[in-house]
Amino acid sequence: MDAGAGGGREHPSSLPDRAQKISERLDRLIVQETARAGGKAPAYRELAERVNRIAGRGVISRDTIRNLHQATTQKGQPPNPTVETLDWLGLAFGIRCGATYFLDDAKAAVVDEQLLALDALANIRAAAGNAGVIGLAQRASGLSDNSLHMLAALADRLSALEAEAAGDGGGAPDRISQSGC
Repeated sequence: MDAGAGGGREHPSSLPDRAQKISERLDRLIVQETARAGGKAPAYRELAERVNRIAGRGVISRDTIRNLHQATTQKGQPPNPTVETLDWLGLAFGIRCGATYFLDDAKAAVVDEQLLALDALANIRAAAGNAGVIGLAQRASGLSDNSLHMLAALADRLSALEAEAAGDGGGAPDRISQSGC
């Protein structure tokens, strides 16, 4: 097994918990990327190629990514990646502090919040390029605060109905920049 993020051997009971935490965070990143790609999830092979291209050398395999995503190896053991492996994996998703993101709850919460903010900003950027949205904003500019609140509630409801009809929870646009740590 690889050395753990703490640099040494971990207590056996903490390794499955850590593997599950890494799995959940990796899954969240894959789900976000899938939404931005119009529903096409990246293959483990594609992710491994991306990581290795960024690293300039072979640092991870598709099997390792699969093991991390499933929180178990083919032998039924929890994976125990190195800090370097997690750092490179994070970089492949635009996260500069990969190991910290995957292992530290507080840091992960900050990064996840930044990713949501970037997705919201990308939504605004996409809307600004939509003539219909611009026209609606121009017409709404003279409305009272009460009417603006009603218009916002109506837009939220229409978005929810359209997402429900499409069978998804909506989509996230392209991320604009790397998330920092």
